[in-house]
Amino acid sequence: MSRDVISDRSMAHREIPPSPALKANIREATWGQMEAAGLSLAIRGTIPTFPGQNKAAERLRGLAMYQRARTIMVPPDQAQLQVRVNAIMDGKRLIMATPGLRDGFYLLHKGEIKARDWQQAARSSGVRRFGTRLDTTGKEIGTIDLLATGAVAVDLQGGRIGKGSGYFDLEYMILREIGSVNEQTSVVALVDDLQVREQVPMEEKDVAVDFICTPTRVITIERRLARPWQIPWDLLPEKAVKGMRPLKELRKGSEGKD
Repeated sequence: MSRDVISDRSMAHREIPPSPALKANIREATWGQMEAAGLSLAIRGTIPTFPGQNKAAERLRGLAMYQRARTIMVPPDQAQLQVRVNAIMDGKRLIMATPGLRDGFYLLHKGEIKARDWQQAARSSGVRRFGTRLDTTGKEIGTIDLLATGAVAVDLQGGRIGKGSGYFDLEYMILREIGSVNEQTSVVALVDDLQVREQVPMEEKDVAVDFICTPTRVITIERRLARPWQIPWDLLPEKAVKGMRPLKELRKGSEGKD
């Protein structure tokens, strides 16, 4: 099946808008199952870490699309630490979001960081010290070839549920708005096998994935849902806009054009 054709199965995700309670139940069930299996502790409210996360990162590293990618964007969650370290080691342009998007995006690159500092630079606590602060423009951030993210749960149709904050979805929409990503930009979720579920509910604002990397396998999604293409300004609280540098910059730029 062509990735440009949306199958009936994929469209079924959006036939009935999911209630927040349904997503919350899936999060709680997944966190509980991971804790019960001894995979992760005290993970509620987070993108969970898991023992095989480095193996999942290595599976991603072995994919041709990763090897071809010049620029990779990865959120700051601990579960993706090895993905970020690998990207620096492999000479990629690593675009890293700051926690809560408060200070937007930073660039980390091997040529600017000593080898002994790669681990620290790839952590949320080190990105400002070792990275280069980027304006929220396509010119500064450039074209992103691949986005790698974590999740609380994913499904085989490309559905993804995060921790409930919506940060990754918003990061994607910001990057889409400035032209750094488009509908064809590959998105990979790195999770434990236990986090792969039969189906997870998706909304129009949720970003679907093309590939899933677990410690044991790589799953290719035949056709995933269409992704959001613009920032839902009318749904964002004023407090959120004022608390995130990219949103402030984009709104200021938009107002300047009016």
